[in-house]
Amino acid sequence: MALRFQGSLIVRAPREQVWAFLLDPHAVSQCLPDVQALEVLGDGRFRAVVRVGVGFIKGNFTVEVTMADLQPPAHAVLTGHGGGLGSAVDLRSTLDLAEAPEGTRLDWQAEVVVSGTLATAGARLLQSTVEKKTTEAFACVKTRLDA
Repeated sequence: MALRFQGSLIVRAPREQVWAFLLDPHAVSQCLPDVQALEVLGDGRFRAVVRVGVGFIKGNFTVEVTMADLQPPAHAVLTGHGGGLGSAVDLRSTLDLAEAPEGTRLDWQAEVVVSGTLATAGARLLQSTVEKKTTEAFACVKTRLDA
């Protein structure tokens, strides 16, 4: 099951500050709902344990993320792979930052491919659950950077 999301927001902070925040796993993980543990592996890689709850399916996922195609302070690609609960997830996300009169414009898109139990048993709820969590995460990023 493939899920696609995209969005855009204006942050009242300089582009370099937004870039530094988004590429700091410890900073951005504070805005990711349900992160249980985070381990920085070096070389633009980190591993996160995330609590997942979709309908009656609840438990932890471990995902390893790699930052690639870094073009500071304008563009980054994050890819990840992980699993748990009899399921697997692959993700690819792009972040593009541009200067704007109010600060920085952040355009993002993500594709998440889920297979296994979550994709079959939780299919109806998966899109809305991930969309809700993504909206919460970007609202948090904006709040922290606007301050």
